Amino acid sequence: MAPRSRAATLVIGLCCAGLIAGCAPSDPAGTPSVERVVIVTMPGVTWADVERTDLPNLRSLIDDSAIGAVSTRIGSRPASTTAGYLTIGAGTRAIVPGVDMGVALNPDELHGGVPASDLLLRRLERPVSGIAYIPVGVTIQANDDSPFAAEIGMLGDALEAGQIRRAVVANADAAEGFPTDQPPAGGAFSRSAATALMGSDGIVPGGSVGRGLLRDDVAAPFGRRLDQAAVLDVFAKEWDRSGPSVVLVEASDLSRAANYASRTTPAQAEALRTEALRDSDQLLGEIVDRVDPTRDAVLVLAPATPSTLGIATLRAPATEPGLLRSATTRRDGYVYLADVAPTILELVGIEVPTPIEGRPFDAVTSKGDRVELLATQARDASTRDERLPIVVIAIVAMLVALTIAVVRRDLLPAWLRDKLRIGAFAVLGLVPGTFVAAAVRVTSTSDLAYVAVVGAVAGFVAVICTLAERIWSGIGPIVAVGSVAGLIVADLVAGASLQVNSIFGYSMAVAGRFTGLGNLAFALLSAALVCLAVIVFDRHGTDAVPAIVGGLVIGVLVDGLPMLGADVGGIIATVPAFVLTVLVLRGHSITWRSVAASMAGALGVVVAFGVLDASQASGSQTHLARIGEHFRAGRLDSIITVLARRAQASFGNSQAIVVLAAAGVVAAALVQAALVATGRIRPGFRRPPWSPGGLALVVGASTLAVLGLVANDSSIAVPATMLIVIVPVVLLRELERAPS
Repeated sequence: MAPRSRAATLVIGLCCAGLIAGCAPSDPAGTPSVERVVIVTMPGVTWADVERTDLPNLRSLIDDSAIGAVSTRIGSRPASTTAGYLTIGAGTRAIVPGVDMGVALNPDELHGGVPASDLLLRRLERPVSGIAYIPVGVTIQANDDSPFAAEIGMLGDALEAGQIRRAVVANADAAEGFPTDQPPAGGAFSRSAATALMGSDGIVPGGSVGRGLLRDDVAAPFGRRLDQAAVLDVFAKEWDRSGPSVVLVEASDLSRAANYASRTTPAQAEALRTEALRDSDQLLGEIVDRVDPTRDAVLVLAPATPSTLGIATLRAPATEPGLLRSATTRRDGYVYLADVAPTILELVGIEVPTPIEGRPFDAVTSKGDRVELLATQARDASTRDERLPIVVIAIVAMLVALTIAVVRRDLLPAWLRDKLRIGAFAVLGLVPGTFVAAAVRVTSTSDLAYVAVVGAVAGFVAVICTLAERIWSGIGPIVAVGSVAGLIVADLVAGASLQVNSIFGYSMAVAGRFTGLGNLAFALLSAALVCLAVIVFDRHGTDAVPAIVGGLVIGVLVDGLPMLGADVGGIIATVPAFVLTVLVLRGHSITWRSVAASMAGALGVVVAFGVLDASQASGSQTHLARIGEHFRAGRLDSIITVLARRAQASFGNSQAIVVLAAAGVVAAALVQAALVATGRIRPGFRRPPWSPGGLALVVGASTLAVLGLVANDSSIAVPATMLIVIVPVVLLRELERAPS
């Protein structure tokens, strides 16, 4: 069997196996592991806070809990507290409309002079005695129109259907001069904690969010702080009722301190926050003392933090102390905010509804100081994000300088012209250098050490490529580009540890993903594979095409397999780009039909990988499994929604996508017409006068850039990152084509 046939058979076999295996039924709902769940939310608290602040009750709870960092990022920015609570309640990333964001009321409170009970009677046509989130209607509408399509109140509805009582105890109102028995002015409401457990009707049956939970304190932010006795009285009333229940208590003083920070000095703001932390720890201790560890669960988390990584701890009878993870992160020590809802439902034995995006928490064993580990990784993420623009600017400056030098090399002295090839090798070597540096501990705290490691790797690559070039002419570029692709592939196979907090990997704080292949690394890998195909073809001609096809197939598998890259957007871009690259190298014409067929093939591979993922154990599944579930259930519109969400993340809205797509088609038609008119190509892109390698590079790189821009959610960063590999390769080909 020919190599190309074997490669095709491998892909088809994997797809068929995935489709067959994916037909297995999904895991059934489990039996309840606890009777009651108490959720204590501590807004804004990070593992760095736990590390540097004396919080004895939280520390004691941590000793008996599985802990992790919860990502509170929604889309491209950190979640607000309201968005965080809405996300918990929906089990899917949720957004906040710009109206009355935190207005939740007890039945006896007034809103605009009207009793809350009267408002609800008009809106629901029935009397309601629980807590009411007033802007529930506009919130549902805003999320229906958002890219995430969160179903607001999903957790509350599921608990209601399972006959699990719900209650919320919280009040973070930020207002001065209002008596504690009266609601504040409209803009000072801060009671969005109610949205975590409300149903789709906006109602939480039990608890309190009223001003009776507060007491006057002239030294506290806004002159108010939680009356812990009142909070504990309401909690005890709800907690001690017979039957299963879920009760949420917010350490609201933390939100009040954060809202007050802009009104005082930095030193005073820090002092007030530290006091709020200690008061919140005391409240937590009182709550935990009322919980039976043999039959109840305690979940402590931060619904929102400026750094996007908050604390999460889970103590439950069946949960061993260690690190939290979930199927959505697949990374020990990390979970998503959307994972909270399915975790609660699993604890009380309720089947997780299909629309929920998150996956339940799992616990894995861990050695050493877990708090220090999570705090250190968060600091590393912050360092990476600070360095990213500086490193990118430096690399761009090198590329510009190298390009100018190659273009005007006739003006350079002979000794410097001879070094241009080494410079191109070194620039390519910077890419593996940034990944290697992420694995060297000292580079996270020393900029000088970081530069030294990156520079050393780049220099090593340049030396190896130069020596190889002297032995085998034309092999240097292959080694240089191969160092980029080879390191990324090897890292993915080994568990993607070099992706974590590396410049071209993914930041744990940004949290677009926690495992697999990140968008920037995808850009580098896919561009390197196309460039590698072209320069191998340049050196070996058509005899190398079977090996080129095999390498590209491996690239698709590494990028897309759920246990490796798990990259939906990457597959949508790489399959068409690789197919068109190979067609050009083989001398075939590129037609609209071949473009359409390559796109259809990409969607087929995505679906096959998704169904394959669905056949894995639930704790190992990725977001690809959801595509498989949609495919099995015939929900093709849901698959389209996932793809549209990625496109909207890049372009902002669907109208922009349509305009850009139309502009792209018109531009392509005009370019083709101009090239035909000038004789550069014949109609239909047939028999171009350019070399197959040059045209393949243009076609492959352009396809990657366009589809990578649309299918991934990092916008222009994806095609821009590809240039880091493509530009040096183009310059090396230029130096090879017309040496000076």
